[in-house]
Amino acid sequence: MTPPPRPADLIRARADAFSFWSIEAIRRGLGHLEPHRARSLGARWGRRVSLLGGPVTDLSRINLQLAFPEKTVSFRQSVLEQAFQNLGMGVAELALLQGPHRERVLDSVRLEGEENLARPGGGRSGNGALIVTAHFGSWDLYAAAIARRYPLTVIHRGFKNERITEMMTRVRHSGGGDLEEVRMGPRAVPGLLGALRRGRYCILLMDQNARREEGVFVPFFSRLACTRSAPAVVAMRRCVPVYPVFGHREGLSGRHVVRIGAPLGIETVAPEDGTETFESALRRNVGLMTSAIEEAIRSHPDQWVWSQRRWKTRPDTSDVEAEPLYPSRSGWGRSLRRRGRSTR
Repeated sequence: MTPPPRPADLIRARADAFSFWSIEAIRRGLGHLEPHRARSLGARWGRRVSLLGGPVTDLSRINLQLAFPEKTVSFRQSVLEQAFQNLGMGVAELALLQGPHRERVLDSVRLEGEENLARPGGGRSGNGALIVTAHFGSWDLYAAAIARRYPLTVIHRGFKNERITEMMTRVRHSGGGDLEEVRMGPRAVPGLLGALRRGRYCILLMDQNARREEGVFVPFFSRLACTRSAPAVVAMRRCVPVYPVFGHREGLSGRHVVRIGAPLGIETVAPEDGTETFESALRRNVGLMTSAIEEAIRSHPDQWVWSQRRWKTRPDTSDVEAEPLYPSRSGWGRSLRRRGRSTR
């Protein structure tokens, strides 16, 4: 006999369903509008969110203070408002990618520096390559635009809500282009290696916090940040080039520029050369990738998603011993889910 669902499971299922249908309603509502109208509504929504306040804007203010302590409060507030406007416009563009104006939206993205991808050792030579980027500008739009011209494999975490993950997969694949996906997890590294062997460009978002056991600490805005190290390990062992690629919106328009940089100077050191030598090279390589992200953010701070716990993992002996930078996640729904898990 199947046991009845726990209250925490019911709450989570209902919350997931509400989140999915809310996003689906936005997607359907914006997807068939004229692009300029959809972007305008997205920008208005983003600005309102930035002014209303709440946990998301609180996190953004903390990160802006950590990144730009030398700047004025008015500067940081301006960046926050513009970042949420851009995020709202990006949401609108995601909706448009599944509507009748998809090609018009993709045509608004201009690629610069494509000659870098044609260098020896790049994806077209059959050895594959890595692309380092971030949650910057309309990153899913840029991936779709790149996939029109190059074989692209997106390495991503997905969402805790599987229905939203499935919806995003449909958005990415709904207009052709040579694009495939690999989810983070036990099969992520084999999937990444297989894509590289087939000469594909593998794009990774490297701007999120990593757990201590899956990353190394490197400077990010003059503060140590735990950053996922597996991509650098793959680049070092497979001797594949790593390209920094970042796009940004031109003002508040629908035009975008995606700049493809020259390959980063990744140091290739085999593990058998010695643990200390390999670890030092690994930290330098992850630092190179992270520096490229910081440079892009400093150039266009209003394009980054500031509402993430980027410095959550601390370089101290224990996260418990370190003074937290961010407020704890709380709420009755989260408490019930924790209680439900503890009784299993």
